[in-house]
Amino acid sequence: MVNNMAHYYFENTPHGTRKNGTKLNTKTHYDYIFREGEYTHMENRAEDLAFTAYGNMPSWADNPGMFWEEAEAHRDKPDGRAYRELRFALQEEFTLAENMELVEQLLKETDIKDHHAYSYAIHDKAATFDKDHRNIHCHLMFNEKIIENDRPLSSDKFFNHYATNRTGEPTQGYRSSREFITKEMTLHLRKHWAEMVNEKFQEKGLSTCISEKTLNAQREELALSEENEEAELLNRTPAPHLGSAYRNPVAMQKIMDRIKQTDHESDFPETTEEIDITSLSPQEQSIMIFANDALLRQVARQIQQEHLRLQKEQDVERAKIEAAEIMEEPFIITIADVYSSLEETASDYQKLANDKLAAYKALKPQVLNDQQLRLAAQDKAFNNQYDKTRKAYAKSAKELQRIKELATSLYGVPDKTHELAECSKKIKLLTEERNLLGKQLNDYHRAIAGDAKEKIDDIFKTLQQKNDENQRQSNQLYVEYLSLKKQADKYTEATQKLSAKNMDTILFTDKLPATLSCKCKIDGIQPISKLKILVYKGNSYALLKQFPPPVNPAKNIDNSYTVTAVKLGDNISRGTVPKHEIQVMMNNNNWKIQSAPIPIKNDSTPEIIRLYTPHESRQKNAASQKNLARHSHPILQVAHSHQKQIISSHISTLAKKLISKEKDIHLDAHWNDESEVKDKAKNAEDKIYQGWTL
Repeated sequence: MVNNMAHYYFENTPHGTRKNGTKLNTKTHYDYIFREGEYTHMENRAEDLAFTAYGNMPSWADNPGMFWEEAEAHRDKPDGRAYRELRFALQEEFTLAENMELVEQLLKETDIKDHHAYSYAIHDKAATFDKDHRNIHCHLMFNEKIIENDRPLSSDKFFNHYATNRTGEPTQGYRSSREFITKEMTLHLRKHWAEMVNEKFQEKGLSTCISEKTLNAQREELALSEENEEAELLNRTPAPHLGSAYRNPVAMQKIMDRIKQTDHESDFPETTEEIDITSLSPQEQSIMIFANDALLRQVARQIQQEHLRLQKEQDVERAKIEAAEIMEEPFIITIADVYSSLEETASDYQKLANDKLAAYKALKPQVLNDQQLRLAAQDKAFNNQYDKTRKAYAKSAKELQRIKELATSLYGVPDKTHELAECSKKIKLLTEERNLLGKQLNDYHRAIAGDAKEKIDDIFKTLQQKNDENQRQSNQLYVEYLSLKKQADKYTEATQKLSAKNMDTILFTDKLPATLSCKCKIDGIQPISKLKILVYKGNSYALLKQFPPPVNPAKNIDNSYTVTAVKLGDNISRGTVPKHEIQVMMNNNNWKIQSAPIPIKNDSTPEIIRLYTPHESRQKNAASQKNLARHSHPILQVAHSHQKQIISSHISTLAKKLISKEKDIHLDAHWNDESEVKDKAKNAEDKIYQGWTL
C-alpha cells in the first residue's frame, strides 16, 4: 500500500527576476520575505510570518537588511547576482520547531551555516484551495561569497572580486562558491531534502512521504510495483503556476468557480458538455487544468486517508495477534540471569551506601562538642567578631614571639645591626597590636561573664538544639550507611559465589511446550515457521540453513546438499532438541530429502539446538531490542513491557530467596515429565548450594 504523499516543492533560484527579465532589488526581496519595510502590513494577504533567522553577518551589518542593502549596492549591474534563494515546502504534519530543525539541518549539511551570510523566513498560512490544510514554506537567501573568518572585510571590500598580491596573499574580496550553480547540485538538493523530510516522517511514525520525482516517474514506479490504483491517482497533468492570479480577486473567483463546476461535472457526467480546450484563452486553459488537478489531488488525498485508516485498523489487529504471541512465548531463567540481578542490586545498594556516607561526612563537621558550642554562642553574641579577635590575638602573639627569638639571635652578631633594628621596629608594632587585641579580648571576657551572659546562654540553648538535631541526623545517616553497606556486601558475596557456577544452568522455565512445533523459536529468536520444511516418511524437518538454488537441474548436474535440521514433534528436553543431518536433492524442480536423517553426535554426545535465548546473547541484543520495541506499535510495547516485568519478577524472587539463605527453594521448571522435573530441580538446587552458603 502506498504511503500518503505529502506536498513537495523545492527550488534553487540564482537571484530572482521580474517578468521582463531584470533582476529583483535584493533589499526589497529581503523586505518581502521578512515582512519589513513596505511589506510590514500587506493587504489581501492571509500569509503569516512564523519565524525568521539569520547568521554569519559581518560586523559592519547591524542586521540582515543592512547586509542585503550593501549586497545590492555592490552587485555588478545589470546581470550580477547578490544572493541565491532556496524556496521549499515544509510539512504541516510537523511542529514549527521540527520544521525549523530540518531547515537548520539543511543549512549545516550544505555548509551555508558555516561559510555564507544567510537569512531565512518561514511563512505559514491556510492553503488557498483547501482551508483544512496549511501552506508552510521557507525562503532561504544566502550570499555565495565564502567567508574567511580569520580575514574579516569591510563592506567596500566584502563584495569585491577575489584578488591577491605578488606574494599570493589575498587583498580583495572572498572567493565565490561555484557549488550551487550546477543542475547536478539542484537535483542533489531536491533529493536530499526529500530524504531528510521522509526520515522525520519515519521518526514520528507517520505513513507519509514526499518525492522529488515527477508525476510520471512516480506513476511508473507504482505501476512496476503493481500498485495500479495508487498509480492512477498520479495520472494527471501537473497544475500550472498561476502567478499573480492568486492576488487578483476576480481571477481567484474564476478559479474557484471552475473548481466547483469541475466538481459538479465529475458527480453528474451525463450533464457535462464537451469543451474544445483549444478555443479557450491561455489563462482559461491554465485555470481549467489547475481545477482538474486540484480536484484530483483532493480525491487522491481522500483515498489515501481511507487507506491509512484501514491500514491502522489492520495494524491494530496484527499487533493484537503478535502481542498475544509475545505473552505466550516461553522464557528461561538461568544462573546468569540471577547473577546479573544480584550484581545490579549490589551496585545499587553500594551507590546508595556511598551517597549516605558522603552525606554523613558532610554533616559530621557540623556536630560540635560543648566547648565548641559555647565558643560559637559567644562569637554569635558579638556578631562573629569575638572569634576573629581571639584568633588575631593568638596570631599576633605567635608572630611577636618569633620576632623576639630572631632578635635575640642577632644580638652581638657583626653586620646584623640593620636586621636587629628592623626586628626592634616590628617588636614595637606587634606589641602595640597584641596589647590592643588583648584589651579587646578582656572587654569581651568581662561581657561574657557579665552583661552578655544571659544572651550567650540563650544562643547556646538554640545552637545546642540544632546541634542535637545534627547529631541525630548524623547517627541516622551512619546507621543507614551501615545497613546499605551490609546489603551491598551480602549481594556482592552472593555474586562471587555464583560466578563459579555454570551460567547457562536453567533455574526456571515457563510455557515451554513438551514437543517441537512451528511456534517454537531457534535460540528464542528465529521462528521455526519461517524456516524451509521438508517431509520424509511422515516426519517434518525444519532446515536450519538454507541451501542455494539448483545450478541447472535440466542438465542433471548433482544438486544434492548436506544440511542440518530439527524434527517437528521431537521431545523438548531442558529447553533443547536434537540436531539432525540430512541429505537433500532436487527432483522435478522440488527439493526432497534423499536419505534418512541422522542425529548429529560429537564424542558420543548428541548436538542440540536451544529453543531459548542464552543470557549472553540477550545481553548483546538488549540495546537493539529496546530500540526496536520503542518504535513498534503501542500494543506491542505494552506486551513487551508486561513480559519483561513477569521475567524480572521471577528473577527477583529467585535472587531474594538465594540472599535470604532459604534451603528449600522450589525451582518451578516446567519440563516434559513433572516427576523428572522435580527430581532434576531438586538435584540442581542441591548442586547450587553444594560447598557454599548464602
